[in-house]
Amino acid sequence: MNWVEKYRDFDSPRKRVSYFRSHVVNLHRESWAFSGGIDPAILAEIEESFKHGNFVACVLLCQLVVEHSLAHSFVLTEQEAIATKGFAKLIAAAAEHSVIDSDLADQLTSLRKMRNPYVHPKFGEGSGTYIRRVLDTKMDYNELPVADGIEAIRILGNFINQR
Repeated sequence: MNWVEKYRDFDSPRKRVSYFRSHVVNLHRESWAFSGGIDPAILAEIEESFKHGNFVACVLLCQLVVEHSLAHSFVLTEQEAIATKGFAKLIAAAAEHSVIDSDLADQLTSLRKMRNPYVHPKFGEGSGTYIRRVLDTKMDYNELPVADGIEAIRILGNFINQR
C-alpha cells in the first residue's frame, strides 16, 4: 500500500473536519474555552488549516495552544518562572505538579519533537532534523507532514479533553 492510500480517511476536507470535530471539539455544537491568554477562536483556525490540508500549520498551531495553556497554569503561582523556560521544561513541570498525567506528558513531548524540525534550522541527518525524522519513521518525505498534522490534532484533543 502506498502512503497516500494509508490516509484515505483524511483525503477530503469533509473527512478531515469530521476527524477534528470528533477528536478536539465540534466548534458548532459545543461551548468551549481554555486558558492561556489565547483567543479560543484559534481552534477554528486549526480546524480550517486541517480542513484544507495545511498539516504543518496544524502542528505549529496545536503546540501554540498547548504551550500557552500549560504556561497559564503557572502564572501567578510560586512556579511562574516555569512559564517562560521553554516547552520541554514546561511539560516536565506540568507533569511534576500534576497539571497533566505522564501519558499526556509523553504525547506533548512527541508534539514538541515533531514541531522542532519545522521551526529550527538544522540540516543534514543529525538529531532533530527533518531528514532524521523521515529516516527514523521510515515515512515518505511528503507523508511525514500529513502524519504529523493528524497526530498533532489527536494530541491537542487529548490535551483539551484531559483538562
